[in-house]
Amino acid sequence: MKIRFALAAVALVAAGGLAAQALTKMTQGADEAEMMKKWMEFATPGEGHKQLADKAGKWNMKVKMIMAPGAPAEESPATSEVKWIMDGRFLEDHTQGEFQGMPFVGLGHLGYDNMKKKYVGTWMDNMGTAIMTMEGTYDAKTKTFNYTGEMPDVMAGVSKKNRTTEKIVDKDNWVMSSYATGPDGKEYLAMEITYTRAK
Repeated sequence: MKIRFALAAVALVAAGGLAAQALTKMTQGADEAEMMKKWMEFATPGEGHKQLADKAGKWNMKVKMIMAPGAPAEESPATSEVKWIMDGRFLEDHTQGEFQGMPFVGLGHLGYDNMKKKYVGTWMDNMGTAIMTMEGTYDAKTKTFNYTGEMPDVMAGVSKKNRTTEKIVDKDNWVMSSYATGPDGKEYLAMEITYTRAK
């Protein structure tokens, strides 16, 4: 019964609040009513999602890649289109550009997990076969998203921890900096992308 109720709750959350309220009134146990309340809280976009709102849109990108500590940066242009999906629960990022003369295509998803109280994201692209994941928080004082995750180190044949920051300059400009772990075990700036909203 509880499994069927949970599935119905999820479906009704997607369908709308009025139907969910009606189901809550029909439930006979306090446990089921509490479950419905928790599902609604978990499924409803909130303040964490609002913090992501300015990321939606079309962007011009200046990409700097540093392949190893001390190596010169390789620069290239790219574009990104970011749209809300799942009724405002996640952002979907379609990125296109080039890397070392080859076409580059990337797909990212970003949202706010109401249960973890963290931002969560995934990234995949045509330069690899891994799906990278990250979690993070937002620092309102510095206007910076701070993420940690893992990325593949193909030379070592393992995944290594990485750190990414997204510094918000204003509604039309922000800078993403990604730090990887070098052969000496120390962190270094591996990628920097400057985003400017396309007019």
